[in-house]
Amino acid sequence: MKILQVLNSPNWSGASDYCVTLCKLLIDRGHEVLLLTEPGKPFKKASELGINCDDSIRLNHRNPMLYIHSLKKFKKVLTSFKPDILSSHINEGAWMAGMMARKYSPETIVIRSRTDIDPPKGHFINRYVHHTWTDRLIVSSMLHKKLCTQLLDMPQEKIDVVYGAIDTEKFKPDLNKQKRFRSEYGADSNTVIIGMVARLDPVKGHEYTLEALGMLKKNKYKFLAVFMGYESQRTFSWLKDKARYFGIEENIRCPGYVENLEEAINGIDIGVVSSIASEANSRVTLEFMATGKPVIATTVGVIPEIIINGENGLLIPPADSQSLFKSLTGLFNDSPLKYNLGKQARISVEKNFTLDRFVLRTEAIYKNSLEKNPNK
Repeated sequence: MKILQVLNSPNWSGASDYCVTLCKLLIDRGHEVLLLTEPGKPFKKASELGINCDDSIRLNHRNPMLYIHSLKKFKKVLTSFKPDILSSHINEGAWMAGMMARKYSPETIVIRSRTDIDPPKGHFINRYVHHTWTDRLIVSSMLHKKLCTQLLDMPQEKIDVVYGAIDTEKFKPDLNKQKRFRSEYGADSNTVIIGMVARLDPVKGHEYTLEALGMLKKNKYKFLAVFMGYESQRTFSWLKDKARYFGIEENIRCPGYVENLEEAINGIDIGVVSSIASEANSRVTLEFMATGKPVIATTVGVIPEIIINGENGLLIPPADSQSLFKSLTGLFNDSPLKYNLGKQARISVEKNFTLDRFVLRTEAIYKNSLEKNPNK
């Protein structure tokens, strides 16, 4: 198949990772893929992976002249590349891609991949775009499928769920990596390392984790908390001030953005995802689970579809420090539970969230859509 992917974003996000990973996997399966994207991290990462990219299109703007340029660019790409499948991943690019495909490449199947967290707008124009210029929807959770059915009045049979995936060879239990990480942070065998991987953004709920850690400290539990991620709407100074407020400044480490994340995740004992929203794909939840770590995560986004409470992880309400504290103490006090949750987490990822399953599921949707295409 000839597949055109459209990712009009300069930023690296869950949707960007989903798209770029899919492009690489489809190429490995023998398909011809062209990625239209913006200058930025997705373009850089895709180029490094050997994906055929074009970053000359501009959709994240409000400049009428650039829209004209984008229309011309779409026409040129559609008439020269002649894709079997066109899949757009971000809102701004979806309507234009669908409209131009209908006009200049009517045999192309147009698929809107909704893998960001924002629910679809239910107004008339958006419903028109999805009903008239879109053949199918791919979403990353059953929650999003329900929202699309309700807000866009889309029939369920036109919406497919394809969960995000994780490289289970890269993220897997490794005792040597665990020892290196613990040695780097000077953690002895009696110290429980709690890990959080998230950009410093209000949506990630760092303050609730910090408050729960303060409760641990008051109850004499021995721990070290490592906060990995980059500054966004909040800073590391803010994080350290909050830690000081809860009396745990000596118990936290802030290494910032971590390149060798698989080693860091191997080094922790418990993963925490305290988001109050977001988590359309929750890549970090899958990374924790694939590495065999017990995860405590909030019931937002796709997380309740990944974690079965008490079986392969623990679920708590968002913005609830007390529930997080209780779940942490439960793992501190019950080593068999901690071990079994981590073991079952790895098993569930191997069963449901591998890269092979991800690409084969998507490929099957593409092929099925082509077979049912009345214009072929």
